[in-house]
Amino acid sequence: MIRKLIILATCLGPLAACGGGDPVLRGPSPAQLRAVERLSDQDFAVPVPGGQALLMPVFSDKKLIDPHPGIERVVIGVQDPARNAGLEFDRLTRLFADQSSTMTIVPQFLAAQDTDRHRLGPDFARWTLDGWKDGGNSRPAAFADQGALASSFEAIDALLLFLADRQSFPDLKQVALVGFGQTARFVQLYAATAQGLGATERAGIAVRFVVAAADTYVYFDEERPSRDDATGFAEFDRRQCNAFNYWPYGFVLPAPYASASGALARDQARVYAQRDVVYLIGERDSDVGERGCEARAQGRDRPERLTNYLRYLAKLNGAPVETHRRFTAPGVGNDPVALYASPCGRAALSGADKC
Repeated sequence: MIRKLIILATCLGPLAACGGGDPVLRGPSPAQLRAVERLSDQDFAVPVPGGQALLMPVFSDKKLIDPHPGIERVVIGVQDPARNAGLEFDRLTRLFADQSSTMTIVPQFLAAQDTDRHRLGPDFARWTLDGWKDGGNSRPAAFADQGALASSFEAIDALLLFLADRQSFPDLKQVALVGFGQTARFVQLYAATAQGLGATERAGIAVRFVVAAADTYVYFDEERPSRDDATGFAEFDRRQCNAFNYWPYGFVLPAPYASASGALARDQARVYAQRDVVYLIGERDSDVGERGCEARAQGRDRPERLTNYLRYLAKLNGAPVETHRRFTAPGVGNDPVALYASPCGRAALSGADKC
């Protein structure tokens, strides 16, 4: 299989930060255990320390190596837990098929079974089945290989650095990063800890984070919704769930990327409050989502967890966070296609302030 190397972003600042280890793993689903069938024929190079790079497939409706005058918006989608990046790519490209000024990109975070099946060399990044979802580091191609590793969040940093190049994207105004369900957590965690937004800020490119029907959220302290007070918060009794505040539910033992800046969780909360975040959910979405005790500590189901989290952010910041908005799509249930295509979904992805 002949593959095309398209771009190598310059390794600057936080992109060089790289550590070992992964977030705590959950049991994989059968779909996660299967190797993916579909790969993009475009690859993106993620810089790692020592002047090296790891490759990852990237779906895009444009050739990334070309200049893109006239592109004003880029939507970066996050693949589903089974790593079917092509599925998310198809959803988003259909949504924007009539908009020539919008470009769609979906990076594909592969696992070892994927690189083995498609006979990809050791220069391709591979993650554990769940580690990529929480910003974890890639794994060596072989047990004895001690080569440099890359966080899945560093891959997003590199993409944003690439998009901030005004020679390639002279007209770009906005980037939206979107994930649905379990992988909406990827978007929210990245928004809370992102270290690679400097290039887009300097280029005057707005970055929006669309957290669509997330199962859980990252909390910045040990408080959770109170069981005794429907509108209050209290320090959670860890006897009910010992791992309630471990990454990705809180900042205990975070992924190396999240701890690389050295910022305390309360400082990270202030940074997060300044970011443009839309929490998108269907009016009829009553899905429980994740069922572990860490998720139940945040609420009974997706809608309640979102309501609780917005109240929690307001409590932390002393008032509702103006840059964080809830968009509720009328008549939509637990369906990513309907949610994205709804007026509220389109508004979220287009940078609108309300739907």
